[in-house]
Amino acid sequence: MTDNYIHILPPQVANQIAAGEVVERPASAVKELIENSMDAGASKIVVRIAGAGKKRIEIEDNGCGMSADDAALALQRHATSKIESSDDLHRIASHGFRGEALPSIASVSRFRMQTCFKGSDEGIEVRVDGGAETTTRPAAPRQGTRIEILDLFLNTPARLNFMRTDKTEEAAIVDVFRALALAQPKVAMRLEFDGRKRLDFLQQDEQARVLAIMGREFSENSLQQMIEHEGMQLSAHLGLPTFHHRDSTRMMFLVNGRVIRDKALIAALRAGYRDVMFHDRYPVAVIRIEIDPADVDVNVHPAKREVRFKSPQAVRAGIVACVRAGIERMGQSVATTTTDKALHAMTRSTSETAPHSTMPQFRSASPRSFAGAGSAMSSGGRSEKVSPELQRLLFRAPHEVQETDTTYDAPFDIGGALNLGHALAQLHCCYIVTETEQGIVLVDQHAAHERINYEKLKSQLCQGSVSTQMLLTAVSFPLQGEPAAWLHDHAPQLEAFGVCIDVVGDESFLIRSVPAMLNAEPVQALVAELVEACMLLGVDAEAGDNGLARILERWLGNRACKGSIKAGRALLPEEQENLLREMEKTPNIAQCNHGRPTYVRLSLNELDRLFGRKE
Repeated sequence: MTDNYIHILPPQVANQIAAGEVVERPASAVKELIENSMDAGASKIVVRIAGAGKKRIEIEDNGCGMSADDAALALQRHATSKIESSDDLHRIASHGFRGEALPSIASVSRFRMQTCFKGSDEGIEVRVDGGAETTTRPAAPRQGTRIEILDLFLNTPARLNFMRTDKTEEAAIVDVFRALALAQPKVAMRLEFDGRKRLDFLQQDEQARVLAIMGREFSENSLQQMIEHEGMQLSAHLGLPTFHHRDSTRMMFLVNGRVIRDKALIAALRAGYRDVMFHDRYPVAVIRIEIDPADVDVNVHPAKREVRFKSPQAVRAGIVACVRAGIERMGQSVATTTTDKALHAMTRSTSETAPHSTMPQFRSASPRSFAGAGSAMSSGGRSEKVSPELQRLLFRAPHEVQETDTTYDAPFDIGGALNLGHALAQLHCCYIVTETEQGIVLVDQHAAHERINYEKLKSQLCQGSVSTQMLLTAVSFPLQGEPAAWLHDHAPQLEAFGVCIDVVGDESFLIRSVPAMLNAEPVQALVAELVEACMLLGVDAEAGDNGLARILERWLGNRACKGSIKAGRALLPEEQENLLREMEKTPNIAQCNHGRPTYVRLSLNELDRLFGRKE
């Protein structure tokens, strides 16, 4: 009996273990093989899938191909053409580099590869069944490489048990395909499922590819913003604050052409939208970062989904700076989807209340009043029809207006002056209806006034340094882990924000002062959020050029909300007009402090469709 317990794993077992890290599901194999094609200089890649990738995955490209010797060697673990020494690991510019993908995939499938080195008149075919011995034979010459994966996970049935439904696995493949197509717009890419075309992208420039992948609504509600920050080039396609999503799946990050998912970058992107978006909603954006390969480590995740930056705070601060610059340009625009939702609600209401009528009925869910021009609502629990005069004002036929009135406003006019028209009426003491040359506008009086007050407070705060309010009694502020360690080193720097903190122990602190304008806010929550923001972006980046924190500005929103016109308050006609004129002068007026839209615009064309005048 031997006392030796340590032994070397057989190559086939080692490859299967690596496959468990690299090839989690069919989409993982698709990702690795497409990246290999891109590294081979392919300008066209075709992906064919059968049985959600469990039966067959085929990748065909027109890249440089491989010689017979290289093709056989490529199936050996850690065989790579990308790196030769450890120094190369610090400046990786390719998608693949470790040489694990092909042998890992071949160890858990029936692997077939046909390839030919560019310019050669002789091709080669390589076969491996479930990690067994590699066999090669001559093949007809071709341009590039064709790889076929049959019966994925044939010898690892436990992995098959973790597979989801075919629809779910197909969706994962589509997500991977779109992400890689986004990373390389100069490559034409086609995806087929069971012989049917699913996606087909021609060679495009970056903007065309982004809009093709992200969709028409994104193209109508986004702008491109480019900046340079500490040696990095950032190019972002940013959705309007009112064009948001329920989760972070529509936030895309590309670093030197590599698609990554990074929680810190997601947090930085959300921080850029912080005071213009719902707290539980996520922006829609594509962020492309070009950075010196020596400043980013891509060898930190088996599937290369994550990277590590030499200066992570600089990268995050660059993202925030890019987003804030974009939001400044967005100005006062509201997403077209808010109009779509309004039209959908009106159409649904019409079909529910009057199935045989094309005229919507104005109804009230509560006994609010209807104030202003053309008032005709009753004060009881139900509503009467809108007066004929107001109907004429709101819904004039095209021939009753000038030709220019039928022109639809571009949904996104960068730098254009906001024109909200003139007030016609106040609905239910909550919404103001206005008439413009292009149609009508519905204004949420509370949301609009909230943003107006908020921007005024921000302006006052920016006129000088932050005034400090000393607390009568110091407030205990316990912290643990990394935040506590950070605060030990940076507590004095928070004085720039009007926050004075004494370090009492390893995880014990005392808050001595807060910004004077925010002295009524919960002290511990305010300081905790400030510490978190400064840890994420760095003190200088969070402070900005004027020494003020965006996080403090967001807390001003609480005060702005309390002092704003409330829903249910009747406004005189002149008060309605004053509110509209204030809105037109206020930055970021498209959304309130909490991210809700302040107004919805309906064009005459949209009203005509609503009433059946146009298809």
